[in-house]
Amino acid sequence: MGRLLLSQGQVTVVLSSGLIALFTLLLFLAGYVHQQQTVTGLQTALKPRLPKPPPSIIEANQQPVQPPIQPSRILGSKNKNGGHVAFTDFSASTSDAAARVDWTRLAHVQVVRNHHDMCNAIMVLADLHRLKSPARRVLLFPQVWATEKKAGRGDASDPYLDISRRLMKVAARRYGVELRPISPFLQGAEAAGEDEMYSLASAFALTDFDRIMSIETAGLILDAEPLDAVLAFTEAAPFAMLHDTVDGDGIHLDDLFLLQPSKDVYHDLQQTLSDQQPFNDTLLTTAFPDPLLISTSSPDHTLIRSIGLLHGVEVPFNATAFLSDVSYIRFSDPKLPGPEFEVPWADKVAARPKNKDADWTWTKLYGEFEMKRMEVCGLGLEMWRD
Repeated sequence: MGRLLLSQGQVTVVLSSGLIALFTLLLFLAGYVHQQQTVTGLQTALKPRLPKPPPSIIEANQQPVQPPIQPSRILGSKNKNGGHVAFTDFSASTSDAAARVDWTRLAHVQVVRNHHDMCNAIMVLADLHRLKSPARRVLLFPQVWATEKKAGRGDASDPYLDISRRLMKVAARRYGVELRPISPFLQGAEAAGEDEMYSLASAFALTDFDRIMSIETAGLILDAEPLDAVLAFTEAAPFAMLHDTVDGDGIHLDDLFLLQPSKDVYHDLQQTLSDQQPFNDTLLTTAFPDPLLISTSSPDHTLIRSIGLLHGVEVPFNATAFLSDVSYIRFSDPKLPGPEFEVPWADKVAARPKNKDADWTWTKLYGEFEMKRMEVCGLGLEMWRD
């Protein structure tokens, strides 16, 4: 049998082909590994964040140390020992308790009563989406906005309706917000389109949820995890609100509501509040004889803090601490009408905190709100008219 002899050129071709095949295989394997790492990273980034449960859920025999109960400054005379206060330790260790929660039955809800409130409500829901809250996000709006047809040329129509509809579409598509139209809460009201006729009480009819939380706008959510923990792990009660103890801190009972939907409660509220004119959601605090009060703070965390506190700070002021241990900054500023308004420059300068460091934080927060308003809603500030 004759031997097959390869020429020098053929050997070169074989070696070159082998090297090309080897490097192609290595390049493929490197790309595959990088792809898997990228997919894993994306899955981690998109996975909802689960809040830490309080110690009472982790270890039933180890209750957190609770501060002395101070009476509510509004309900103190009605509730013995200051009322039934629910405490949450926001520094609790991790547990699989959060993984066992059915987050599809929990929701953060915002009620929009007029076009002016639309952007503020969507900004809160957008913050929850950005911070990967595992609970659902729901926007309640007047049903007439969904049924009213777009006016033709020359027809009289609501000039802001198209803007609100556009914002709702953006909220649904970009931030996973569920849009739900609601009827006026008090059916006997003469003017169904007025602000006070639409209420968070309508959320009691949403029986596809076990629990609903609503926070007052306007504001910025800095840390959604404690809000989710309160939503998921607060003890069962038909209605809960903030434990308001300090006068002048800018925080009020109706800044946060936590409720359990129930058709019976919904119908009872319609009968109880039907003669209350004018009606607003503050009246919900009087409709329940023994509401659960949610503690606004723990040794390590504050649930809601008012930007108005910056006007009364003392030297020295720790700006890092002011922003690092709080979930929600509420723009309840006694010196300005709201962060969504453009006020005259002289009035804004006069409203600035006297403390230099507090002024920097105050200016920073107002600037962040303005930028986020443009980012989320595509809207600039509104002109303020006295």
